[in-house]
Amino acid sequence: MVTLFGMAAMSSDAKIAVGVGVVVFAILFFKLLRGFIRFFFRHPFWFILLLVFGGIGFAFNILLGGAVILAALVGGGAFMLLGNFDN
Repeated sequence: MVTLFGMAAMSSDAKIAVGVGVVVFAILFFKLLRGFIRFFFRHPFWFILLLVFGGIGFAFNILLGGAVILAALVGGGAFMLLGNFDN
């Protein structure tokens, strides 16, 4: 409920900046999934090796963290570009 009030109180520039961050994250997330699937179909030996030793989840989490950081930086850049930090 509080989140809904927070979203309603945001300015249109803030909504645009958050939307840009969400779009960047979604694009990077689906590119990451597609890249993992393509890599493991092309290199089945590495897939089995990483699957046995638990490296798939570790690598995916590291790359997903990078996608989140990049999306936050792009969203923050959009905030600065739209002038929301000039209060």
